[in-house]
Amino acid sequence: MMTWLRRTLAHCTFVLACGGLLWLALLGSVSSENSYDRIQAGQWVTASMYWQDKVVSTGKPFNPLGWHAAHRTLPIGTLIRVSNPKNHRSINVTINDRGPFVPDRELDLSLGAGALLGFSGLGPVYVEVLSYPPVKNSRRPIVENLFAANDANGNCATAAC
Repeated sequence: MMTWLRRTLAHCTFVLACGGLLWLALLGSVSSENSYDRIQAGQWVTASMYWQDKVVSTGKPFNPLGWHAAHRTLPIGTLIRVSNPKNHRSINVTINDRGPFVPDRELDLSLGAGALLGFSGLGPVYVEVLSYPPVKNSRRPIVENLFAANDANGNCATAAC
């Protein structure tokens, strides 16, 4: 009876150790494509491509071969992942312009981003927000003593002090 119990425990230990080693091996090979945390659930939108020579909302010249997009409401500098359902390709692009100003379209991709996606001009894509740009010039409020009113020199100015 003891011999059987020892063999069973040794077998279980061996199986658990092999499973742990396999888990560690697979954990190291996880793709870095999903390294960004998604901060907004994805949604299906209708997208188009644009390539016209112009100045974008940031004041810089438009680069038609860049990985950029135009969106009506997302903040400039937002990083999004756009996925093409027809060929399962996806690319991370930055919002750098406003638009599209055509009804029933939510996203304009630059020619370079559309080409990498294998996108053919107009159609549905899946969009996920990966990160918002940092807020500039945000100041935290100064916390003051709420129980006493002090003058500019820090002296008590009221009878409550």
